[in-house]
Amino acid sequence: MCVQICQAVKDGNSQVLDDVQRVVNDSSYRPEDPRELCGRLFTTCYMASENSSEDTRNRAKDLAAQIGSNHLNINIDMAVKGMLGIFSVVTGKWPQFRANGGSARENLALQNVQARVRMILAYLFAQLCLWAQGKPGGLLVLGSANVDESLTGYFTKYDCSSADINPIGGVSKMDLKCFLQYCVKRFQLTALVSILDAPPTAELEPLTDGKVVQTDEADMGMTYSELSVIGRLRKISKCGPYSMFCKLIHSWKETFSPSQVATKVKHFFRMYSINRHKMTTVTPSYHAENYSPDDNRFDLRPFLYNTQWAWQFRCIDDEVAMME
Repeated sequence: MCVQICQAVKDGNSQVLDDVQRVVNDSSYRPEDPRELCGRLFTTCYMASENSSEDTRNRAKDLAAQIGSNHLNINIDMAVKGMLGIFSVVTGKWPQFRANGGSARENLALQNVQARVRMILAYLFAQLCLWAQGKPGGLLVLGSANVDESLTGYFTKYDCSSADINPIGGVSKMDLKCFLQYCVKRFQLTALVSILDAPPTAELEPLTDGKVVQTDEADMGMTYSELSVIGRLRKISKCGPYSMFCKLIHSWKETFSPSQVATKVKHFFRMYSINRHKMTTVTPSYHAENYSPDDNRFDLRPFLYNTQWAWQFRCIDDEVAMME
């Protein structure tokens, strides 16, 4: 965006110049360097917890340096422990991660409280960052959940996916990777290379020897590549469980047996139906593609489903039995 603004000002676009001067509150300002402009407009924030790796922190720092954003490093552990302390005072119990002997419910709750604390802090800093610098105004909060996370519900309701607008909320992970590869070449953002190579992870569970063991794809039970195909079939091709299975047994026949395809389709639709309610409160997205699952503005479907899908799954099972 900053590259385009600087180019427009250089080309003599007076409307763009007026807008920039109004936004930065400086009538004499004339943007020439995109990185310098980015530092005035864009604040990035790495909110680390005890479960965050040094590798991820460094990737965020390197990317922020290359784009020129005003970058903040925050540790959220104090806030997380404060929230858990309140719970402990009331109940007399302190939940534990699965890695430390806790149950699945405890493990999920401990991940969710980290994610939700980040949302609260993001809004606090957005409202008061400029005030702390003696500048007028406030900041918009940008979200960063993608289509595949939304489809499967692989995010916490009212967490750091909650924002004022989500620029990538209508884009799948695979398309995002292509966009990042374009940015590496187009804008010489070499910091994106290590981000592209890193396995996607929420980093909400304890590290092992300082290394990440939790990954998105293991948590979801599917790869982002598979979800990208499924997402298109669900929205663009209007497929339910059975019709999606019938299409995938052909397109995935070199990789998976019919029973494996059936398992993946069932797993997806269980996750999709259980978590569809999250799409009713999802952050407004910029829609660049026609496979978005955004419930309020783009994809008007039910959000209450029978998660058993009894008739559809029985049809799939009958088809598998005939084929095998």
